[in-house]
Amino acid sequence: MASLCPFSLTLAFLSSWLIFSRTPGSHELPAGTFLGSFDFIASQEYPNGTTRSDTISYFFGIQETAILIHAGKNQPDMRMVINAADSTITGLFEMQGKKGGYILPMNDHYWPAMRHAFQPNSNTVQPGKDPSGDSKMIEGYRCRKVLAESSDYNAELWVTNEIPLSMPQLLSYQAIGVGKSQKELEQFEQFGVDGLPLEMKLTSKKGKANVAIRLANFRKTLDKSVFSREGHTLSAIE
Repeated sequence: MASLCPFSLTLAFLSSWLIFSRTPGSHELPAGTFLGSFDFIASQEYPNGTTRSDTISYFFGIQETAILIHAGKNQPDMRMVINAADSTITGLFEMQGKKGGYILPMNDHYWPAMRHAFQPNSNTVQPGKDPSGDSKMIEGYRCRKVLAESSDYNAELWVTNEIPLSMPQLLSYQAIGVGKSQKELEQFEQFGVDGLPLEMKLTSKKGKANVAIRLANFRKTLDKSVFSREGHTLSAIE
């Protein structure tokens, strides 16, 4: 999961959105879906002491979900709006004062992780390997400590079953696009943990970057402007 922060935008990233084809039909959100917003903050610490941090903001509405990728380094932020009712993904950005974007269809071929986004969450917490039963409050939610491991990481997770979301759901939105890797999803699935981790510390077994992830700034209300396409010149991709 050393690449769990694939958030830096480049022109190559934007152009990769142009290769989509439409699959008819819509995708319904599961019952008990979370409504509100929060930030997904991922930090990496490399063996040489170099660190980096990236943030994606998530916004879950009734019919639409949006993510705001905070790019930094003089690159434009990218906003993606996923509409479950009409099965479209809209990419929105602003470059040199011009607002542009694309309207893209959803399908399994070009969003292979889509099944995770619309998969009902079991809303349970597996016991993992932690015998202590430690718990603490994070962002107003009770979490329990779970120890797990994958082929690449030892993990300490603080998991809640009070939020009807899962980490695979969140990671699926980060894997939208042609040829996007599902490595992070596959790594997390090896942990065998249901529920939603609000804090994760991943220690590399192979001398790669250690990763810390936290979900923060939970809000139960949404600014509807996050779903707005107003002012953007959009190209529909068939």
